[in-house]
Formats: sequence, structure tokens, C-alpha cells
Amino acid sequence: MAVVGFSGKVTSYDLAVGVKISMDELIYMISPIDSPLINGIGTDGRQLLGSSGVDQTEFKWMDEELLLPRAPAAGTGAAGAGVTTVIVSTADSYRFQVGDLITIGEEGVAMHNSVKIITANTNNGTLTLGNWVNDAAWPASAAAQEDTIICVGSALAEGSAPGDARSADRTIRSNYTQIFGPTKVEMSRTEQQITRYGVSDEFAKQLYGRSVENVITREQAYLYGQKHEASGEKRRSTGGLSYWISSNSDTTTNTLSIAGLEALMQKCYNNGGVPDLLIANPASFATLNAVSDTSRVRTVIDDPRRGRVPVTSVFHEFGETQMVRNRWCHTETAFVVQKENIQRRIIQPLIVEALAKTGDSDSVMLLCEEGLQVKGESHMAKFTGLTTYTDTP
Repeated sequence: MAVVGFSGKVTSYDLAVGVKISMDELIYMISPIDSPLINGIGTDGRQLLGSSGVDQTEFKWMDEELLLPRAPAAGTGAAGAGVTTVIVSTADSYRFQVGDLITIGEEGVAMHNSVKIITANTNNGTLTLGNWVNDAAWPASAAAQEDTIICVGSALAEGSAPGDARSADRTIRSNYTQIFGPTKVEMSRTEQQITRYGVSDEFAKQLYGRSVENVITREQAYLYGQKHEASGEKRRSTGGLSYWISSNSDTTTNTLSIAGLEALMQKCYNNGGVPDLLIANPASFATLNAVSDTSRVRTVIDDPRRGRVPVTSVFHEFGETQMVRNRWCHTETAFVVQKENIQRRIIQPLIVEALAKTGDSDSVMLLCEEGLQVKGESHMAKFTGLTTYTDTP
């Protein structure tokens, strides 16, 4: 039996090995420039990423989709006054019922005043149509994928029984927590005693440095991490924004501009969301920062020392979007997200735990375990092909 002290009290000093020291508050000492997602503050004064606890390595949430009575066309189908079918995706066919009245909103074409009635829906994506109003005005061009099939109500006979019941089940999604660390910090007693300019405690300095690296690693995981678990090995990684956002992806736009932003915002808006954060590398913001562009409303921070005006947010048709500068975001990518739907799920806050002494040295390990929860990914978007960067004051 080991003697742990003469006072009869067991203290953490006496039992140093295995004692955990919570370091979670340390993230508030780290510059928001180094950790804009985890440590950044939005225009509303709140942190960009909220957090909550979790008690399992795999955590789940539910996404719910409304049965919006509209869907994009999925195939060319037939066209003209005698059209008898129109095609949507199989997944979207449940949005329409027999007896529904539909029209087509064509991209780049003036709206017509023709309406047809659905006479059959086999739930495979093909809607069989009958004439209803102004059949001759039905678009002569074939439906394209950017066209929208729009339901304008139903036309059941008086006294008819209701159509088949429809419901959309919630989609269960899940992600894994990822262990960030453990990272070892070890230093001999002599090394800790040697004085250095500007450093009062070398061990604490090294510990702080590893903590910053841990936070940056988490930032990068929340941007580009991929959800995966190695079978039978108890090793796992968490999926980040790039993994989760799939519905609205722009692979062709090479310059981050208001026009490109609004085009993606329109897609998010059509799906029921209005993102409020634009996360990108500062190199991608040059066009949005251009002071000569007076075609939009924006809020800025005047910085005469650099001879330029960095924009903090832009106002457009869909409201205000805050610009979040993230040095860990690759210059080819940018994320348009809804802050309230993104959250860190924490199973183990950042801690430092003392390890067994080896000779005349002190050693600790630093680690945390958490993952990212992304609800309503169809309400968010991403750019993946940004290639044009300028730095004109």
C-alpha cells in the first residue's frame, strides 16, 4: 500500500497520475482568427457553432421534409399541346396525386396560362396528364431539368372521397464523434527550469501550442472530414460540411460573387431554408470586397491602414449573409450554411491528463472527442470550383 501523505488526506497532488484537468475553457483564449468556426462570434454576439453534450460515439438526429407541391423536371418527356406525360424523379412523384392540377414554370421562357390535370401517378416519376385549361398554350419546348412542375391545387368532383393519404417520414441521419488526440507533452525537470526570453513557463507554453493545434485540427475536420468507422477497430472520423452538404453544390462558378451567391441562395430558399453564413478563405472575397461595386448593400469595417474596406456582411434578395473568413478553408471551396442548424456534439471536452512519471520528467496528454451535427443540409450549399482570386485594393 502506497503512502499518499502525512495529513491523512488524499489530494490530487499526491495522486497526480490519471487526474484530468478540464481545458475546455482554453478555447476562449485562442484567437478567433485561428478558430473562426469553434471560437468565432457572429453579428448577433453568439458563437458561430453551438455545442451540446452527447453520450454515445454515434449520435443521430432527424431531418424532416415537407411534401411541397412542386418539383424540378427530371427528364425531357413530351411537349406541346398534346403532351400526355411529364417526368419528375421517382423520389418526387409522391408530391403529386391523381386529380392535382399542374403547370410548368420554364426557365428563361415567359410564363404561360395552361394547366393540365394528373390522371395517373404510378409513383415511378411519370405523371400521366389530361387536358384542363388552355391546352394549346402548353409549352412547345420539352421540359428541361431546370424547369419546375408546379401544383396549383386539385380538381376532384364534388362529394369525392379524398385521395390516398400521403406522409413523409423523417430521415434519420447520424455522425460519429472523433478523438482529437491524445497528444503528449513531455519535458524534463531541467528543461522546465531553464529560463527563456518572453517565456515564464515553457511547459505551459508547449501545452498551449498543442492546444491550438488541436483546435485547428477540429476546424479542418468540420470543414472537410468524412464520416467513417473502421470495422472492428474502434477508430472513427466525423463528417464535416463538405461531407454533409450535397443537395446544392456549385462546381462551375470560379469567382465568389453576389450573382453566384444569390443563385445558390435561391436553391436553398426553394428548399425552405435561408442560410446566414458564408464561410470561405479571404482570398475568395476579393470581388465581394470591391469598393467600386455599388450594386448591393453591405456592412463594412473601414481599414485605412491597408487602403481597403473588408466587408463583414452583404445584403441581397434573401436577407443578410455574414462573411466568415477561415484560413483553413481551401481557396477552391466556400460554404453557405445556416448557423442554427450546425452544432458540435461533445462526448469529451478538451482535457489534459497527467501520465506516469518516467524518471526526472513530467508528461501529460491532451485530447477531446466530439463530432459535427448538420441538420437540413438541403437548406445549405457549397462552392467547389472557385479558381479566380484577385487582391486589388
